[in-house]
Amino acid sequence: MTIKRGIFFGIFIFISFSFFSQDFLEWSSNRKLSFDDFKGAVPKAMNKQQAANITTVISYQSRQEQGKVPQMTILNLMDRNSSWTNVKKPEVLQVQQIRFDYSELYARKIRQKMAEMNKKGITDKQKYIDEIAKMVRISEKRQRENSLLLEDQPHLIKIMQNDIKDSLNLYKNFAKQ
Repeated sequence: MTIKRGIFFGIFIFISFSFFSQDFLEWSSNRKLSFDDFKGAVPKAMNKQQAANITTVISYQSRQEQGKVPQMTILNLMDRNSSWTNVKKPEVLQVQQIRFDYSELYARKIRQKMAEMNKKGITDKQKYIDEIAKMVRISEKRQRENSLLLEDQPHLIKIMQNDIKDSLNLYKNFAKQ
């Protein structure tokens, strides 16, 4: 019996430490990324042309009373422990900020969709979750396309910065409160 308790306790400790070792940064219009935010190790088999990688996570929290529409909170996070850089040039940081900003754009689009579904009185929480998953897939596809474009053509950084700034402004009503 004590062996089972010991194994259970060991698994509990491992899970607890795994949870506490996560390091997320929530997107904020008041704070730009710094090189200190990139805490992950550069993969050994990394393509020499890739200078950095940001891992963004669009997450949700839900609260729902019986028979009412769910209240969904959408978060846009950077996983600092999975994000890395091996080149500390301003352009590299600018490209990663653009990627984080695009992730925020999609978080806002998801918030808008959640508000529309609430307004329609949809109470099935799974429909909300399915919509979030669908929009996250679209966001990830867009991220890949933009990353390739920016890495191949660094002169586009200013254009993309203006594009994302304008887009975020269009969805300013869906910024996290």
